[in-house]
Amino acid sequence: MKILTFISSLDINAGGPSRSVPILVKGLAELGMDVTLMTIYSENMNVHALEGTTAKLKLLEPSFSRSEIAQYLKDEKFHLIQIQSMWDLPYHKVMVEARRLGIPYIVTPRGMLEPWSLSQKKWKKKLAWWLYQRNDVQKSVCVFTTAKMEAEHVSNLGITTYKAVIPNGIETDAYPCKISTDVVKKQVLFLSRIHVKKGIELLFEAWKRIHHDFADWQLLIVGNGEAEYIHSLENRVESFGLKDCIKILPPVFGEAKIKVYQESAIFCLPSYSENFGMTIAESMSCGTPVITTTNCPWEILDESKIGWCVDLSVDNIERALREAMTMTPTDLYEMGQQASKLINENYDYRVVTRNTLRLYKWLLNSGEKPEFVYE
Repeated sequence: MKILTFISSLDINAGGPSRSVPILVKGLAELGMDVTLMTIYSENMNVHALEGTTAKLKLLEPSFSRSEIAQYLKDEKFHLIQIQSMWDLPYHKVMVEARRLGIPYIVTPRGMLEPWSLSQKKWKKKLAWWLYQRNDVQKSVCVFTTAKMEAEHVSNLGITTYKAVIPNGIETDAYPCKISTDVVKKQVLFLSRIHVKKGIELLFEAWKRIHHDFADWQLLIVGNGEAEYIHSLENRVESFGLKDCIKILPPVFGEAKIKVYQESAIFCLPSYSENFGMTIAESMSCGTPVITTTNCPWEILDESKIGWCVDLSVDNIERALREAMTMTPTDLYEMGQQASKLINENYDYRVVTRNTLRLYKWLLNSGEKPEFVYE
């Protein structure tokens, strides 16, 4: 079985897919698959996960042509292609040539078909949907979603091909669980792409209401984003009089990232839309309890009482923060330990990759239909 995975950008600042896609490819290579990761070259590509594996890396120039892709696909004779996002024309080019050559392909929307995402640049996306994108998705052999909620949203758009629900996997070894309360500060952490989609303004409104009652706590906003938007957030913090307790910091990686996860008492991602939320899984793996919203597929936080998954509103974010911040350090620590256990048992990349391989085998008529595939 020869597999190609394509994502247009693996830039280190490109968000969750720049981490989850290489980890999936790493896992497939470890299972003995002949797998190639194809992407468009950039200076800061996040490909370290492939080091020491048999996975191949195919780099394209930004101006690559359909004929170049056609020749590459013809020469390599891939059995299956997984497309890791949509809308951008490079994805369309690859899917058109895959169809022309008779190579089956999977579309992984990566949140691009979520209602919030579709509401952004609405008319442009509507036009693209009817011109080419709906056809690209409908003619896939399967739509690979990371949560049941995402699969339902795809079905609601009239897409009738199979939907598979397989969560992202993380390298749990790379996000070790904190082993005591000694390192933990009175600190709430937001770590993600700094974007209007992430609900940061709502978090600021909630913090404005509670900061007098929790004067010794800090809120850290860590990540990259458009300079103009970050500047608007800084102005908001200043207008609220919260400069002493809200810090907006640049992104961190490697050991610095693990450190900020582990030393934070609580992680908060009050997003308008997430098809998965890699930083939620990473935080939980590090033993830090999470507050997020029902727009993210993490209802298990409430169901298992290992965090908070609330309807998106300032009132609900405030309520969850108050409840979490009044817990004892020991209780928060124990909650985080249970969260880490759940991630290790269900979201380790090795578990996810085995299910992905089961899906590939079934699509190529060499295995039984997995229980996570829906019509």
